[in-house]
Amino acid sequence: MEATSIPSLFTSLSIPQNHTTVGLSNLLSANSQIKSLFHHKRLPDVGWSDVQIQRLLFELSCLDTNCEESVKTQLATNNGNSSSSYPHRWTGAGEREGRIYSTLVSSRHFGLGHGIGRSGDVMEAQPKAVGSSALLRLCLRLALDAVRRGAGLAGQTVKNSGRQKKKKQQKDNNNNNNTASGDDESANNNGNGPASYGTLLPVCTGMSMALVLSGLRDRANQLDKQLANKDATATNNSNYNDEEDESEAVAPPERNIVLWSRIDQKSCYKAILSAGLKCIVIPTKTHPTTDEVSTDLDALQQALDKYSHRILAVITTTSCFCPRVPDEVDKVAKLIQGWNSDNNIIDASTRGAGIAHVINHAYGLQCHQTNKLLNRACTIGRVDAIICST
Repeated sequence: MEATSIPSLFTSLSIPQNHTTVGLSNLLSANSQIKSLFHHKRLPDVGWSDVQIQRLLFELSCLDTNCEESVKTQLATNNGNSSSSYPHRWTGAGEREGRIYSTLVSSRHFGLGHGIGRSGDVMEAQPKAVGSSALLRLCLRLALDAVRRGAGLAGQTVKNSGRQKKKKQQKDNNNNNNTASGDDESANNNGNGPASYGTLLPVCTGMSMALVLSGLRDRANQLDKQLANKDATATNNSNYNDEEDESEAVAPPERNIVLWSRIDQKSCYKAILSAGLKCIVIPTKTHPTTDEVSTDLDALQQALDKYSHRILAVITTTSCFCPRVPDEVDKVAKLIQGWNSDNNIIDASTRGAGIAHVINHAYGLQCHQTNKLLNRACTIGRVDAIICST
């Protein structure tokens, strides 16, 4: 119902204009909150009521072609009932139209019947489900906003003025892992700043880990193959006049090994095996003065040197059970970056993929101290992916 048409419609029902004005102001306020949510793409400072949330979900579900009302309209049009009071709405016909038979299931899901993604891409928009697609994109932005706030990257008002404020802004622009100012919130939600990109998946932590490893493996194989072809081409060009010395592209070693800093929980281990990779468990060590169990950097360095270019990634963990404490992810990130640099892998676009670093940060967003450690790891070393869960 359009706000501009409400006064005349309610007047026809003999409702006093002053009463209509009160109700109209409430509707305009609710519409303003929805517009603000889509514009800023961040969690509201004041939480919404259940009615506000339900209203948004039902409005988005009406945008999908499987909306019950659109089906009624299509049937009425096909039966030749041109006097139908419902306006004609487009409804697709196919085997995946998101039809819902049970009203109980439909009510539970607010009329949303389509899945997410399309053609193997979970973030691809659905042509027949624009409401579901918008809801998915919005949820991702809100989740990233929650990550930034939980990690202390949400931004605080900077009281510096003049030259100090300008230097602070330049520093933030040069380092995406620094704390952003309040004015940068919209930039974070549009591809700039910390925690700007991510993938929202309705899966558990272990399955997320397996998907990340599979993606890193495909990326590494592609980059390493491009590097091998590039080196072979350069060798052939240098030996252009010597047919006997012409070289062919040498296949790079298969990256099928994952180094895993030991934690006595099976989910991550099973994820590595599910991705078709081989897990090498890196032993931990006990702190000399306490009973804390933490990362053995010396053992990790030895494993890096031993397995070398067969290593796809190193997995560290921040959420652990006592006496295990979070891995020293900042030192591990710096160690991996140093190893890649020593082996001439500085830029993935020119020197192959190198060894990746994946951090299992499940249930870790509520710990600010661990989040600061994560932020430091991203600043001083290599971090390719951080897996979080609720």
